Amino acid sequence: MRWRTLLIAALLLGTSSAAYSADAIKIGVDGPFTGPSARIGLDIQNGTKMAIDDARAAGELPVMVDGEKRDIELVWIDDESSPEKAVKAYRDAIARQGIELMLNGWHGSVGLALVDISAADEIISFGNLAAPEEISEQITKNNYTHWFKGWPAPKSMSGLYVDAVEEFIAQGKWKPTAKKAAVVVEDTDWGRTWGEAIIGRLKEKGWEVVAEDVAKADETEFNALLTKYKAAGVEFTAFTLNAPSSAAALVKQHYGAGVKGLLAADGLGWASNWYEMTGEASNGVISMDSPRVLTDDEKKWSERFKAAYGADPSPAASGHAYDYTRMLIKGLATAGTLEKAKLSDTLLNSEYKGVWQFYSFAKKPGDGAVSAYEVKAGPFMKGFSFPMVQYYDGKDTVVWPTEFAQGEFKGPSR
Repeated sequence: MRWRTLLIAALLLGTSSAAYSADAIKIGVDGPFTGPSARIGLDIQNGTKMAIDDARAAGELPVMVDGEKRDIELVWIDDESSPEKAVKAYRDAIARQGIELMLNGWHGSVGLALVDISAADEIISFGNLAAPEEISEQITKNNYTHWFKGWPAPKSMSGLYVDAVEEFIAQGKWKPTAKKAAVVVEDTDWGRTWGEAIIGRLKEKGWEVVAEDVAKADETEFNALLTKYKAAGVEFTAFTLNAPSSAAALVKQHYGAGVKGLLAADGLGWASNWYEMTGEASNGVISMDSPRVLTDDEKKWSERFKAAYGADPSPAASGHAYDYTRMLIKGLATAGTLEKAKLSDTLLNSEYKGVWQFYSFAKKPGDGAVSAYEVKAGPFMKGFSFPMVQYYDGKDTVVWPTEFAQGEFKGPSR
């Protein structure tokens, strides 16, 4: 009956149609394939599948491990954006599917739920995009060597919004009448740590943070908050929200409420259909949440992705999933084994120039990251970091850092 189970899984979840040998390496791919962030999950799924197809075309699969050539079989672990459901799906993938490794992942709360139990099972999790610093702390506290944290801790990233805004002000591109700010974060580990970092940087730069608000992970009603911000004279609003529907709702309601000043929408770019969801309300909004299509390789990759899957990619989800999958395959070939200690050490000492980032992992806290086994943040194009874009008429134009800018930042018109 196993063939029937695999056939049903392929039909329901879009597993590659290529035949797998009985001894294929089973890799569990974590993601929100259903639920409020299902669009992001689809991008993760398609990016991973594209990486497998490209690795086969390049002759990287099957891969020689422990004296045997083995293909890869993907097992989809649908976390549904829920830590509890993630644990259940993971347990099922271990018990019934027999996964040997894990790849990718998105939500911070899900990563926190899985980091300890995957350690107990001695399952290497590679390139998980769960970012909260609490995961970094777990790695350090427990000397974990299995969890390769694929997104830097938020404090390494979110404060850059303030640095960019301060530069725009210094250049005279924006002249706020009052340095009053409001911050909205989702009620998750990611949201809280992201908020702490940007609030701290705002205060360092002389901003009065008049509101620090927390929203439910699937919240879509923000009018009461925005009315408060407008009355308080807020001129810089910054948020991070994972669910595409939540991010789009806040952008549209910020526009509709007539709140003055600049809006930083962290998470809007994680869904490739951001303009379809927001329309003209996104005009003038800034974001620094994703890789952007700048290089020839990125352009060609994006064209191939769209041709294969019928939609533009979300580089943050599909692009990183692709790069980490290719990097893991190369790591398997170099290590030549699934033995945990050797494979973990090989991956820790690997450097990889992907399509979207340059990837290397810290060997100790402070080595470009908050903890060991966390991807190193670094200068744009030399480490894990993103340019800032400004949205206008369905286009996302890079406006910062200046040396990579595709266009000029435009200050708010109201």
